Amino acid sequence: MEDRPQVIDECVAQLREVVQELEKFRQIVDTAQDAVVTVNQSQEVVFMNRAAEKMFGYAREELLGRDMAPLIPAQFRRSHHSYIERLARTGRQKTMGHPMQLQAERRDGGVLPIHLTFSVAEVDGQYLFTAIMRDLSEKQGLTEKIKRSETLAVVGQMVATVGHEIRQPLTSIGGFARQLTKETGISEPGKRKLQIIIDEVARLEHMLNELNDLSRPTEYRWQEASLADILGGVLASLAPDLAGAHIQLVIDDNLPPVLADPDRIGQVLRNIIINAIQASGPEPRLEIGLDQSSDGGARLRVRDHGAGLGVNAAGQVFKPFYTTKKGGTGLGLPVARRIVGDHDGKLTLAPAQGGGAVATLKLPPAHGRRPGQAGPDEA
Repeated sequence: MEDRPQVIDECVAQLREVVQELEKFRQIVDTAQDAVVTVNQSQEVVFMNRAAEKMFGYAREELLGRDMAPLIPAQFRRSHHSYIERLARTGRQKTMGHPMQLQAERRDGGVLPIHLTFSVAEVDGQYLFTAIMRDLSEKQGLTEKIKRSETLAVVGQMVATVGHEIRQPLTSIGGFARQLTKETGISEPGKRKLQIIIDEVARLEHMLNELNDLSRPTEYRWQEASLADILGGVLASLAPDLAGAHIQLVIDDNLPPVLADPDRIGQVLRNIIINAIQASGPEPRLEIGLDQSSDGGARLRVRDHGAGLGVNAAGQVFKPFYTTKKGGTGLGLPVARRIVGDHDGKLTLAPAQGGGAVATLKLPPAHGRRPGQAGPDEA
């Protein structure tokens, strides 16, 4: 009986050591860079670390004890549940321990590619299934960038060679056509045909210029600039195109300056606004808003009330040569996105709620920035 206090003290000490080891393990897993989610046989979440919270956009309190379905894209939920049920029956699966590339769903509905390793453990006669996941979005984005760069390098070589061969005769043809319109004795039908030639030459020259912009490194004249001033200049230059259009313009008075080449960003704004006008039909109605973005930079939104974007078009509009416009080159938006990317910004085009489409341009604030330097949320 005299040894009982000593035994109790030893048990308490051992228990404390176990608790400390468990806490150490929990901290290691909780601070891991990869997302870790554990579910039970009922497919309820019993553990998720901070990286999983960040990856999926949920606080762990929102999912613990609940079905894991929100983390899986809807089209895969049934097959995933069947997979877990089969694992619960057998405890084994061919893919166990082998890495897989799958898709997961964020709280905001976005789908992200993931690298996943799956393991199973039996605890008190119940199976626990743990998934260790890594977001592949950045890796896939880098792979796509490399592919685009390789493609653009080929395009650049082609443009340099073919462009030189084409531009010279185009210039001659356009010059001859303009000269002929000044000659006497040319009939009206003849003048109309000459004007068609002049217009087509101008269109082809414009296409060559866009190809050059897309395929060659662009030189920028960097300076702190006001996006509101750039927008004002673009709207003034587009006054003839905007005649008859109804424009709702809302500009925040307290916008921060951005680090930009005003001429290049003006080129982007001009492209966005002209696209919106052309998409709006005979009576254009545009909503243009300029305010501060969540990272302290500037955000421009241009919404039209046209036919909107189809499902296929939404994912294709920034690919070179894709166009839904008659006579369009399909190069304006790819060039615009490249310019914005060189400014460490973001350009998107998406269907607008209630019809039409909305283009959104975001540029980071200028303070302390250098060209090509990503902001804190972009690194």
